[in-house]
Amino acid sequence: MHLDQLIPAAAILLAVSVVLVSVFKRLGLGSVLGFLAAGVVAGPSGLALTTEVGQLREFTELGVVLLLFLIGIEMQPRKLWSMRLAVFGLGTAQVLVTGVLVAGYFLVLGVSFQVSVLLGMGLALSSTAFVLQLLGERGDMATPHGRNAFAILLLQDLAIVPLLALVPILAGHAEPAGGALWTNALAVAGAIAGVVLFGRHVVPFLLGWMARRRNMEAFAMVAALAVFGAAWAMKAADVSMALGAFLVGMLLSACEFRHQVEAIILPFKGLLLGLFFIAVGMSVDIGPLAGNLPEIAGHVTVLMAVKAAALFGLCLLFGIGRATAMRTALLLSQFGEFGFVLFSAALAAGLIGQGLFAVVIAGIAISMLATPPLARLGDALAARFKQAAPAPGDVSAPAAQERPVVIAGYGRVGRVICHMLTKAELPYLAYDLDAELVRQGRARGHNVHWGDMRNFDLLRAARLGEAAALVVTLAEPNEARRLIAAVRAAFPGIAIHARARDLGSRHALLAAGVRGAVPEVAEASLSMGSFLLSALGVADPVTEDMVADLRREDYALLRDLEMTPPPSPAAHPSTGSG
Repeated sequence: MHLDQLIPAAAILLAVSVVLVSVFKRLGLGSVLGFLAAGVVAGPSGLALTTEVGQLREFTELGVVLLLFLIGIEMQPRKLWSMRLAVFGLGTAQVLVTGVLVAGYFLVLGVSFQVSVLLGMGLALSSTAFVLQLLGERGDMATPHGRNAFAILLLQDLAIVPLLALVPILAGHAEPAGGALWTNALAVAGAIAGVVLFGRHVVPFLLGWMARRRNMEAFAMVAALAVFGAAWAMKAADVSMALGAFLVGMLLSACEFRHQVEAIILPFKGLLLGLFFIAVGMSVDIGPLAGNLPEIAGHVTVLMAVKAAALFGLCLLFGIGRATAMRTALLLSQFGEFGFVLFSAALAAGLIGQGLFAVVIAGIAISMLATPPLARLGDALAARFKQAAPAPGDVSAPAAQERPVVIAGYGRVGRVICHMLTKAELPYLAYDLDAELVRQGRARGHNVHWGDMRNFDLLRAARLGEAAALVVTLAEPNEARRLIAAVRAAFPGIAIHARARDLGSRHALLAAGVRGAVPEVAEASLSMGSFLLSALGVADPVTEDMVADLRREDYALLRDLEMTPPPSPAAHPSTGSG
């Protein structure tokens, strides 16, 4: 497509997307369904903005890559290890059992054995992008059914590797000695080892180098290199690009730069993932299939019911409660985007024809369209079970966590506050742009990260909306006020406490919406006076009452003293300023 065609097509596509996403969000159906509908309108069955849907879908799979990277950066290795039963137990069982049942369904319909096996295993996979986006929108990632769904999806992403290797075998192109299979296995092992070394050593070193020089542009380039470098390495080994991005994200999850990296990637993820869902919608060419749509929809309904029933039974078998099992089963009943990859490979190998390929692609898209309503149905059915608490088998159910305090600035004041919160065993996150201070703080065991809190995406990455409070310790008053104004606009409900230089600064901060502001000069004067009176023998209760009087009514007396004109220099020799 030439540039003079691309620009108007992009403008029309964006306009359609804005309208439909807004409408679907307004109806409570979520943005994903709106993007899919926009794709259907813009695709071959509607405005026919482009005929290069396959290429567009391949490009926008980068959105899935970025999504898995961000999931990985939130998933530390110890958390993944704690989910091993759900990943390798329940996930493996889901792929195998569902694959056999779906393959049996196609055998009954008279499809050949090889094609039935391919369709069974390919349609056993669910949509990682669709489900994770839906969970994120609904705030369900940390719920038992959200964690179980993620564990199964992670195993499915791993399963695409042997399934792609299975295509030439089913097509009759495999080497007799299985040499290609061993070569592929070695290539996969080498790619994983390379990504591990890259993510554990090279990327943190480069991020630290750029952070110490406060080169934000180069820092962003390194963050992008981490994602796409890992994705490219896995792609070269015929492995899911998203899996490589997840792996490098997980390796960076303990890094002090993780939140700033997340803030850089977030906007691009949203854009590319939206385009991915649009491309999926554009894959539905209703015209040639119009006469067969009722039949296709019927098969899709039966197969989704088979997937949901199989997963519901497996969840119960693994000791997961009925409510969680129902939500998980209906959430994963659709077919996934990796089906596009697998069935494209089968088409190229001559295992399936163009007609069957078009029908399967349409079925995948239709199943995705049905997912948001099914997720709502799962919520309703789960509520009817009246499950009081997760069953013991809900291995991925997270423990209740306290809301953390977020601290902007790890200077002199920030370090003391972090120390006090650590001693009090209260959760917190601190941020600073001085890489050396961050390094020293992490060496002390403080939960401090490198990042610019003036960046709105960092505030989102820090989950500021879920924080117990924000403490602003920045020394520069204008910087502090700008940050407070941005936070107030985005997160109006959060309690903000701030450091103030003097009583005048304190008054300005309180007017800006700060709940508590501590004037350093005034408090230093009170501390010095208390220490002096104690040294002169004045009783502690008397001193405490005096300090309380001075603090009372918003430091009223101290304000009067500050505003009193100083005596003439001729009458009283100067002793310096405090």
